[in-house]
Amino acid sequence: MRLFPRLVVISILYLIASAGTVAASESSEKTPEAKANDASAKATSAYNEGVRRIDHAKEIGLKGDSTYAYNYRATSDAKARREYEKAVTAFQKAITLNPQFKEAHNNLGYCFRKLGKLEESLAAYDRAIALDSNFAQAREYRGETYLSLGQLTKAQAELEFLKALKSPYADQLEHSIELFKLAEIDRAAHGDK
Repeated sequence: MRLFPRLVVISILYLIASAGTVAASESSEKTPEAKANDASAKATSAYNEGVRRIDHAKEIGLKGDSTYAYNYRATSDAKARREYEKAVTAFQKAITLNPQFKEAHNNLGYCFRKLGKLEESLAAYDRAIALDSNFAQAREYRGETYLSLGQLTKAQAELEFLKALKSPYADQLEHSIELFKLAEIDRAAHGDK
């Protein structure tokens, strides 16, 4: 007779343990909101990794690139280029996780510009600006890319837009445009095309 109560106790314990396992597996299923929050956190983490890579590339590039305060051209330093390439990967991951991440699109454009991939750069800025038409930094960077392509009129249009916004980025783009014009005058004076 003692065996029966033990069997009942064991059966009850088994049922309790099974119920706990079912409850635990049900609670591990995430709500769509929780999944979105996880994706957003992962996108932010990837974005931050990209920003660290850009900062490192800038440090490296300062040693070998132009001494001008505003250098809108691609970097020539191989180590800096590798950092920009790693940043591209991080920003692309952030965008995959959160396609509405305008800052990631913007910084992706910046990295492409520093790598000399100007069409890809413009496409990334265009996506950032499509998400926020008044995204001043993306407009300034897009203006810098237009300068890299020799498209002064388009860069000036971005400058006018930034001035209308009363953005401090207008000053940066205006300075780059002035440097571009001086370089054009210098090339014309020396017969360079």
